[in-house]
Amino acid sequence: MKITARYTFEAAHRLHDPALSPEENARVFGPCAEVHGHTYRLEVSLRGSRVEHGMLINFADLDALVKSRVIALLDHRFINDLPYFREHPSTAEGLARWVWQQLAPLFERGEVSLEEVTVFEGERFSETVDRQSVRTEGGE
Repeated sequence: MKITARYTFEAAHRLHDPALSPEENARVFGPCAEVHGHTYRLEVSLRGSRVEHGMLINFADLDALVKSRVIALLDHRFINDLPYFREHPSTAEGLARWVWQQLAPLFERGEVSLEEVTVFEGERFSETVDRQSVRTEGGE
């Protein structure tokens, strides 16, 4: 069984790789090297097989976890101020990996596991991180 919770938040960022010079950042990231913002959509999917009281997980519990561990740190904020993004570009890919890191430890030992995290940057582009991609990248 799989459930998915969806969230929307507003945040600003600038694409920047600390390993690059200002000129290289401008060349690689173009106008996105400047501060700009997006309406992001986040989807968090959990998987499990044990249903208790008709629920895989209480939606209110999941909602509280995602809001406190992720949304509260991102909504109406400058993403690059988070410590992780001082070392990593704040791309949709980087943001999806960061969200995974915030949530995965909460579901390591339970009967419910984190299945996927998808970050939509605007309406057209998204990045999905799942357990397989995290293992492949060495992030778990």
